[in-house]
Amino acid sequence: MLQKLLLLSFILGLSYCTLWVGGYSHLEQIEDDEHVGKTLLIYHKAGEFMPSKSWYFGKRLGDSYFSFSPPYPGGDAPPILYRLAAKYRIVNHGGSLLSGSGYDKYLLESFKEKANKRLFLSSLFLCKEQTDLFDPETNIKIDFVCD
Repeated sequence: MLQKLLLLSFILGLSYCTLWVGGYSHLEQIEDDEHVGKTLLIYHKAGEFMPSKSWYFGKRLGDSYFSFSPPYPGGDAPPILYRLAAKYRIVNHGGSLLSGSGYDKYLLESFKEKANKRLFLSSLFLCKEQTDLFDPETNIKIDFVCD
C-alpha cells in the first residue's frame, strides 16, 4: 500500500512539474479599472473578431479576440455598440514567462444581441476617446470609437 501511495505521489508531482515547466497559462478575472463599464462603438472597417488559437486554462470554445489589422472595407455593416464588461489577465507560467508575465484584455458585451462566445479586446489604444457622443437609437453615451 505504501509503495502505491509513493508511486501515486511521484506521478502527481511529475505531472505538476511538467505542467509548470511547459508554461501553460491561465485566465483570471482581475480588478476592474477606469475603463470597465465604458461603452465602445466598433465599426466594421476597424477589424474583426478572430477565434483565439492559443490555449490556456479557463479558455472556452469560441473565445475570440478583436484584431485591428489589416484594415477591412467599410461595407454597409452598421457599427456595433459594446460595453467593457470585465478585465481579465492571461497569466503565464514556467517557460512561457520568457515572453512576459502575461497580458490584460477586456471582455466585451453587445447591447443588441447575446453572443454565444466570449469576445475580448486587448487594447483601447487604437480607439478614440469621446466626450459628447451618444447612440441615436438608445441614447447611450459612447466613450470610445474604433474606426
